[in-house]
Amino acid sequence: MYLRFQELGHEDGMRDGKRSGVIEGRVLGCEKGFEMSNEVGYYMGCAALWTQLVSANPKAFSSRAIKQIQTLQSTVDQFPDANEDQTDTFALLDKMRAKFRVVTSVLKVEQKFSNTQPTGMSY
Repeated sequence: MYLRFQELGHEDGMRDGKRSGVIEGRVLGCEKGFEMSNEVGYYMGCAALWTQLVSANPKAFSSRAIKQIQTLQSTVDQFPDANEDQTDTFALLDKMRAKFRVVTSVLKVEQKFSNTQPTGMSY
């Protein structure tokens, strides 16, 4: 009789463990996905701004800076909108980070992505 209760307890524990593991995995995936999309959105905004500035005043930028900005924009555009198995999003994000550092260096601006949320309201 004791063995039967032990077996039932084991089965219940395995079933509940799998269920909570799936839930935890989904929550963690949502959190990491949000962080990643937040960072990609930042790079997208910077690339769009720099592209507009180049369009408005191309003589203010070196040809190297223009090329690097275009490459950053191209890298941002390659990032998938949905989760795709064949795309290595982590490698693409690393490439985007590296290209962003190159662009900020060429433009001589101190721009850095920060994943921390500011406390309180600021105006």
